[in-house]
Amino acid sequence: MNTFICIFFAFMQVTHFVDGVCLFKPRLCKDILLSNPESENGEYTIFLDTNKSMDVFCEFSSPYHGYTYLKDISGNPFILSSISSTTEEIKVVHLRTSGRQYSTILEELSRYKSNHSLSLQINENRGFNTPLNAPFLGKYIYVGFLPRSVASRRHVQGYRAGSKDWEFNNCDANPNSYIAFFYNNSPLQTHSYHKKCCYNAFMRKWIDESTEYTPRMPSDFFRFFEMHMGGCGGYVVPKYSTFSDIAGAVPGFRFDITCSDIHCHNGGSCTMTDDRKPVCSCSQGYVGRFCDAKVPYSCKDIAITKGAIDGEYSIYSRTTQDMQYKVFCEFHQTYGYSFVSNTNVSVNVDDLFEIKSNVVVRFLRKGKQYESILEQITPYANKPLTVQYNSNRGFNAPVNAKRMGPYIYLGFLDQITAKSRTKQGYRVNDADQTFVNCDSNPNSYLAFYFNPKKNPPVGYYKRFSYGPLMTKWLDDAVPVNSYKKLPVSYFLQFEMHLGGCGGYIVSGYKTLSDVVGASLGMRFEI
Repeated sequence: MNTFICIFFAFMQVTHFVDGVCLFKPRLCKDILLSNPESENGEYTIFLDTNKSMDVFCEFSSPYHGYTYLKDISGNPFILSSISSTTEEIKVVHLRTSGRQYSTILEELSRYKSNHSLSLQINENRGFNTPLNAPFLGKYIYVGFLPRSVASRRHVQGYRAGSKDWEFNNCDANPNSYIAFFYNNSPLQTHSYHKKCCYNAFMRKWIDESTEYTPRMPSDFFRFFEMHMGGCGGYVVPKYSTFSDIAGAVPGFRFDITCSDIHCHNGGSCTMTDDRKPVCSCSQGYVGRFCDAKVPYSCKDIAITKGAIDGEYSIYSRTTQDMQYKVFCEFHQTYGYSFVSNTNVSVNVDDLFEIKSNVVVRFLRKGKQYESILEQITPYANKPLTVQYNSNRGFNAPVNAKRMGPYIYLGFLDQITAKSRTKQGYRVNDADQTFVNCDSNPNSYLAFYFNPKKNPPVGYYKRFSYGPLMTKWLDDAVPVNSYKKLPVSYFLQFEMHLGGCGGYIVSGYKTLSDVVGASLGMRFEI
């Protein structure tokens, strides 16, 4: 078996090819988050180089940052610089004897932040006082607050925890300003200084200001620690005095995903936001976190990119490229239907309506959904249906167009055809519904209104009785299966007008007072 090593430089991920299969071996917790923004908090194995593995707990606080907690440490001094993006903070999780876990963000005091940041070291404390337990316990991670040159002065010192400054006055210029976490796995033999000094409220503030840690880390990550401040600050270790309820603690090192970690595809560019998030600005025609997906303009595009799964999706308008609107996509084996939600975005129906032999009209009545299939009547079966957005080219205008528009227009017979005094109508669920046009009035349409101003319709509907011809598609409709039901926002007020002696109806009035609205399902090929 031949094994080949490959490096994905864009994300700095180590992988191995085994028998032609590339196995993902993350170098960092950050790599895991980059590969899947929905990664779960938990214990992982990372590979800082191709030969050595390291067990860590990865906390994914957001799709853009998190914290790495080490289960054990080696003598490699570069580990911390590899796993940490910043020295501005660490996140310390502590374990209480009750078994509950809590976390706190530790930082430099506000008054020192402009000139100093935390010092993160392994088995060293360059520029800082040595931990008292270093000769006893060996391996340790050192978090230094103020260097010896600053901490050796008799002035205000301390630390920041829970977004608050906690201060003391160094009374004797003793330059201790650190917390150290010991990774000695043998039985503990510790320095006895904790029996002499110096447990107080100041030293416990980072404990008292903590919040419960819900990811739940395995207990073997928590370590013995010592914290030392001053000169009159204090000295504490776990399981003693005011820390008798603390079993151990572990430092977490923050990582951030930045523009240098991601690649914005297809000509996109990356910028960092004020809250430290990398955001890709995509070139026209592309969307997605990394601009790696083509803009979906239709349910057909959704089927190609995401799979033919029924449901609600966001698609884009061609006329206003950066604006989205909701559609419900219903997929069948070789075709589907697109339903448009109530929106103020311009709808390009040419992307949604391909098969023009029939449409589905779904409506909401007394809280239940029903549907009918509408087509041309048999004599005009070869004439395609027409669907337009806020337009009625070649057809009579809807009565409420100016008052309640924009609208989606379903046209049966064009003006030239409909002005003839002939048999006209529509076909519903395989049955022709016809009338004879008595006066050449060429109305032959069903219009669905978005009506953003919530205007009531003009009173024209009061002149008509809602006869069987006009309501047949409502009366003969079939109940909609639960998995195909539309959100209420898809049901639009409608008007239907036929003839010359056909009829005119508006939903919500007269015998249709219990009909909330309807939604047009436009058919497309898959």
